[in-house]
Amino acid sequence: MAWKGNLDRLAIRVNLRRRKVDITLVMCPFCDEYEESVDHLFTACTVAIRVWVAVISWSNIPPIFAFEYKDLMDIQNSIQVGKKAKKIILGLVIISGWCVWKGRNELVFNQIKRSSQDIMVEIKSRGYGWVKSRSSGKYISWKEWCKYPMYML
Repeated sequence: MAWKGNLDRLAIRVNLRRRKVDITLVMCPFCDEYEESVDHLFTACTVAIRVWVAVISWSNIPPIFAFEYKDLMDIQNSIQVGKKAKKIILGLVIISGWCVWKGRNELVFNQIKRSSQDIMVEIKSRGYGWVKSRSSGKYISWKEWCKYPMYML
């Protein structure tokens, strides 16, 4: 999903219309204020903005200034942290993008509306599983992870 998003190849409504798919609705399913493009869905939509604010607050990283999806995929390079922290930040960005995409698809295909808080709960859960499975030491605590994901550095 991250790779396709970076190439602007996700099946987003504007991209579907551009490919001559007969689509009647092109507005963002979350906010219904702007056309749904990759950049809007992941960086400008009010739901995505709330998710990024929550991720920043939770992980205690500097504010994210992303105007395009590509900016999100490069965010770890603009933060002065160690190599391990950069990997965690990139992983959290990719997981966050996936959870926003999943929330969007649940709304479009199943009419299940997820709030930014719901999406954040999933980000913490998926992020914990990802870090725990990739960590050489299996010492990562769920309780500590939920407070601050960089605690193990």
